[in-house]
Amino acid sequence: MQVSQITVSRPESVSKKTKKVWKNTLRDTGYAAAAFGVASAVAGSKRKINLHKYFAYAAGLFTLAHIGVIEYYKHSKPKQTTNVTGQNS
Repeated sequence: MQVSQITVSRPESVSKKTKKVWKNTLRDTGYAAAAFGVASAVAGSKRKINLHKYFAYAAGLFTLAHIGVIEYYKHSKPKQTTNVTGQNS
């Protein structure tokens, strides 16, 4: 009796769409954190302390969101196991 391997995979369109959403979210939160950080530095150099403070808070929040998305994505991916022969399963 011959044994064959059974594999279950998502449709190609679903995985591509999910990957695109994650990349867009990562890109957007990263750019927003960088933009608010630069805006905070400019406001601080012009001695506008209230504006500098609010931009710094926004930069911090977007940075936390960016790191949160990265960590969530990293922990939500299924881990691959390695066989004795060294091949991924």
